[in-house]
Amino acid sequence: TKRPDIVENQVVSHAEALRYVLSDLAPEHSLSVATGYLNIGGLQLLASTAQAGRSTRLLLGAAPHPGLDAVLPALRFAEQLDMLRGERDFARFPPSRAAAVLQAVDAFLTRPDVEVCRYTSQFLHGKAYLLGDAQDSRAALISSANLTSAGLSSNLELGLFIYEPKTAERALMWFDELWASSAPYTEDLRALLFPSPPPVTPEDVYLRALLELYGAELFDVEPVPVPGES
Repeated sequence: TKRPDIVENQVVSHAEALRYVLSDLAPEHSLSVATGYLNIGGLQLLASTAQAGRSTRLLLGAAPHPGLDAVLPALRFAEQLDMLRGERDFARFPPSRAAAVLQAVDAFLTRPDVEVCRYTSQFLHGKAYLLGDAQDSRAALISSANLTSAGLSSNLELGLFIYEPKTAERALMWFDELWASSAPYTEDLRALLFPSPPPVTPEDVYLRALLELYGAELFDVEPVPVPGES
């Protein structure tokens, strides 16, 4: 019934707050998101809430390991991509319910008003969900929550929605500066999540034919008695 201010995933979740504010502001006001990590659940939230016509920029960061064993941001980014591959492979396995989610994410990433970049120049730890632009700022959610299912819904996070134009403008200027020094990543992310089917080899065809002919027998085998059991 009113715009959220404090979001912590207990009384008000980040997902609920973002849905409310995005529905409350016209699509002409763009969305800019900076996050260290993301997963398919986070992308699904953007796909379901960032209406067509709302220009959306997604800036992916890189986070080091906790403590002093930090490695180069580019290497940590590669680790994050490996995690996304695992989610993708599980979601694509039929009859997974996630198929519709993947289709929605794919449609979202192919929209002409959606851009993805990655920033690996240095450690990016800030997470921000910003509405508007530096000339017409509308809202800024500054938070500890990454663009992940857990970060937006279940982790114990803390975020503050700010609607004061000058403060939101400064956050957007911070984002714009990082965005200007980042590399385009939209097509790379799509290629990661939706790769072309691998080529079918003669061995694949042969094994598939055997499975069709004799597959039932694989599950109709008498159990082998264990020595010593009566």
